Amino acid sequence: MTGRSKTILAALALAAAFAAGWTAQGWRMGLKLEQQAHQQTGAELAGANQAVADMAGFQKGFNDALATFQQAQQGNAQAQQDLGRLLLDLRSTTAGLRGDFAGLPGRISAAAQPALAEYASTCTAVFEAMAAGGQRMAEAGGELARQADGHAADARLMLEAWPR
Repeated sequence: MTGRSKTILAALALAAAFAAGWTAQGWRMGLKLEQQAHQQTGAELAGANQAVADMAGFQKGFNDALATFQQAQQGNAQAQQDLGRLLLDLRSTTAGLRGDFAGLPGRISAAAQPALAEYASTCTAVFEAMAAGGQRMAEAGGELARQADGHAADARLMLEAWPR
């Protein structure tokens, strides 16, 4: 082989080695870029998973608050019905008492001592029953007011929890 052929072969071998090195380096850098992209995608996926978990927690809290609100509404409706029944009972009792008391002065003035004692006993029992009914009505009204306060607090909580 001549000197010129050796030089050409050496140049070709050097070019082939350079090309092989360049290709290997390209593959190495490509792999490194793919690994970095994979890490970035993994981090984004973890962030998305966390956002989904946070949203699920928020949704559960919202659903719980809504269920509590609905239960409070049902309790308020029941308490309002109970109070309405108590008021109707009180009205009917009051109407009956008006009729009883309308003729009472005349009956008392014409009554004998045993009848007066019976009137006094009956009036005492009626007043005791009225006091007990008034107490139940006051307790029912207090309970209704407590439930209304709870409802207002629940409504405030739901409004404050809702994202703006």
